[in-house]
Amino acid sequence: MITAEMVPADLLIKRLADYLKENVKEVKPKEWSFYAKTASYNERVPDNPEDWWYIRAASLLRKLYLKGPIGVSRLRSEYSWRKRRGARPPKSVKAPGHAIRVMMQQLEKAGLVKSTKEGRILTGKGRSLIDKLSYEIFKSLAEKNPELGKYL
Repeated sequence: MITAEMVPADLLIKRLADYLKENVKEVKPKEWSFYAKTASYNERVPDNPEDWWYIRAASLLRKLYLKGPIGVSRLRSEYSWRKRRGARPPKSVKAPGHAIRVMMQQLEKAGLVKSTKEGRILTGKGRSLIDKLSYEIFKSLAEKNPELGKYL
């Protein structure tokens, strides 16, 4: 069985973001997301303000698939980065939790994620969606590279 661990992350996240944008009506960017930076350590708003919401939601789904029950606090640490502070040395800053929390709530409404005592986990529908997209990606990679065909 082909899983999310067997395909390149960038291809899976792009395909999953496209799927969320076209097929899942519950996942929509908030009005403020077109003008807000994604974190305090960024100097500008995203280059693609229409799509960053879907890309981050797809990335969240992939992280839930790989890392099991996980909460917003740990996801803030996962998306942390260095903040430039002028002449002082940079320091690590956590990502903002509001956007992550809102995306998780939207994914819960869509039925892809559910909340448990330990944190949020993927539902069967979410896991099967990622497995299906992973299989499609791996199949297209196997067509380009016939040596991968034996793993199908």
